[in-house]
Amino acid sequence: MVYVRLKDIAARADVSINTVSRALKGKSDIGPDTTRKIRKIADEMGYIPDAAAVSLRSRTSKAVGVIITYIDNSFFARILQGINDVLSMHGYTIITLASNEDLYKETEILKLLTAYRVAGILLVPSRDLISEFDYDGLRVPHITIVRKGSLNTESYFVTDSFSSGTLAGRYALDNGRKHPAYLGFSLPVSCNQSRQDAYLEILKQAGLGIGEKEIRLCEATAEDAYSTTIDWFRDNPRIDYLFVYNDQMAMGVLRALHDLGVKVPDDVSVLGHDDIEAARHYTPSISTIRIPKYRLGHESASCLMDLIRHKGKKKTTNTVYEPELVVRET
Repeated sequence: MVYVRLKDIAARADVSINTVSRALKGKSDIGPDTTRKIRKIADEMGYIPDAAAVSLRSRTSKAVGVIITYIDNSFFARILQGINDVLSMHGYTIITLASNEDLYKETEILKLLTAYRVAGILLVPSRDLISEFDYDGLRVPHITIVRKGSLNTESYFVTDSFSSGTLAGRYALDNGRKHPAYLGFSLPVSCNQSRQDAYLEILKQAGLGIGEKEIRLCEATAEDAYSTTIDWFRDNPRIDYLFVYNDQMAMGVLRALHDLGVKVPDDVSVLGHDDIEAARHYTPSISTIRIPKYRLGHESASCLMDLIRHKGKKKTTNTVYEPELVVRET
């Protein structure tokens, strides 16, 4: 593709390159008639400003890096929408990349984004329970989202996962369930651990201890949750309540229970987490724990903009959102 240059517009308008540049920037020392003429020619020729050249001259970037764990995880859709709405309003380009829960890959992405001199970074820390990456040491304005990061002491926007586990445990007790269980995420992430710990504690206080047979971990996908549930319920049919790490996994669970002839919620009640868009429209619609995904994305991006404007010197307000129980058909 051949891009139109200021030189090309100048030749068509029969003026200097500097005059074209100043006219397109709306400088007052260029007459209104000349400005209108130059802008009309630029539009006709399909001129698009070279953002890379502008960044090079000004030594500032208009790009922000966003690192999530999996691109195909619908949980991130509303978060990314909130981020997009803020950054696009400020004229920033978003570079979204996925770590796939790989610590090495996350480090390489951070190096890549730094090499491109992005103005700031929003990221979901991979495997944060075992990660030893010092996010506070990044030399670019940054905020961790969804998970805090074990070595991150500032700039984070997360949900209170301990409260999520507490809500799940109380919901089981309120519905008179006697044989609760938990299907969690097999990788070392804080949100899974906190949910599980709080859930088990609430049940223990009520005299409903959960043993190893009532806890299974798998990949956070519908497919893996399906196969895990099929094997699990063949071994332990006494389960009557299942708290699942996320809604995507809950969909796999529900399909497995359907194929096994288990009635939901009569035989087994299922509670997911996240309240993704599909949870509401699934059959049966999934009872879940809602977190404010769009708000998290929007507010973390707004905070990052403040950091960028103040060159990383502005102290951020760490935010922890409270989850909300949403009761539907499961």
